[in-house]
Amino acid sequence: MAELKRDPKNKKKRHILYEIFNPKGNGKGLTKEDVRKPRTLGNFFRFYLANFNVMFALNIFAFLGNFPILFGLYGLTGNLNINTTAPASSLFAPLYGALTAGGTANPASAALFGVHGIQASVSLPTTATYVFFALTLLVFFTFGIVNLATVYVMRNIVKGDPSMFLSDVKYSIKRNWKQGMLLGILDLLFILIILYDLLIFYVGSSTSFYGFLFGVMLIIAMIYTMMRYYMYIMLVTFDLSLYKIIKNSFIFAILGFKRNFMAFLGMIAVMLIDYYFLMTIFPIGIILPVLFLVSLTTFMGIYAAYPKVKEIMIDPYYVSDNVGAKKRGEEEEDEPQEEPVFKDRG
Repeated sequence: MAELKRDPKNKKKRHILYEIFNPKGNGKGLTKEDVRKPRTLGNFFRFYLANFNVMFALNIFAFLGNFPILFGLYGLTGNLNINTTAPASSLFAPLYGALTAGGTANPASAALFGVHGIQASVSLPTTATYVFFALTLLVFFTFGIVNLATVYVMRNIVKGDPSMFLSDVKYSIKRNWKQGMLLGILDLLFILIILYDLLIFYVGSSTSFYGFLFGVMLIIAMIYTMMRYYMYIMLVTFDLSLYKIIKNSFIFAILGFKRNFMAFLGMIAVMLIDYYFLMTIFPIGIILPVLFLVSLTTFMGIYAAYPKVKEIMIDPYYVSDNVGAKKRGEEEEDEPQEEPVFKDRG
């Protein structure tokens, strides 16, 4: 049977959501010449913009994947609380007790009641509020899984591999979800502890001792941020224990300090820009993290970290006199070429 020819003029344009979540490929991609270029600061925007659709999809995926955060945000709005009134002054309770035990009222007590008995609106949490806050803790189980899938896709982009959003996310989660969940729990605990210490030491930084501790915590926070670049890369690339992943990440944070610090400065700059919009144009400051900033800052870290991992841990594995390995892409002359059954993208 003859097939009808399609008129290119009648070709229907695909919806933008199809282009973003298309499992067979996203973005305009990079040429072979672009892929061979070094991962320098000058080429960063080339890699990012060529895969902008994927980055947008990953940003949405990060928020939807960590959906338990929405429970906590809704609980903070106060819509589940009970609104009532209570005395605004903290002296009302002892004053009321003293006057009640003392007997009759007098002009002085009436004046005190007039000052300290002023009522103010109070929003009190309910059982539903506490339930929503408890549901927020589910993010401990989603945090690592979302991170490993996001990093896996971004690592492939930095490598120069074709970006296939849905299939790559599914593959990475199926392969690494158990270890990723455990790493995510530890990662989130470290982040919360660091943020708590920064807050406590900042509040007391008026004293020299707490000021010193605050400075130390800033350095620790910077180093741990650099470590996070590497933790999930090694999780999706190598078969390592969690202890070795964390230990190697600390070593890489020091070895690649120059690249890591540049990525760290880029993240700080992006967050300051978003803070500026929060203070000036609030809707833009809210929408930017939801659409772009999470994937942008994560890609900065992966773009800085992967070349160092490739140099120290990947390339020596393929080129080593001790094990007789060969460079990737070269074939032994005395071995027949066989079509591979599968390709490991890990």
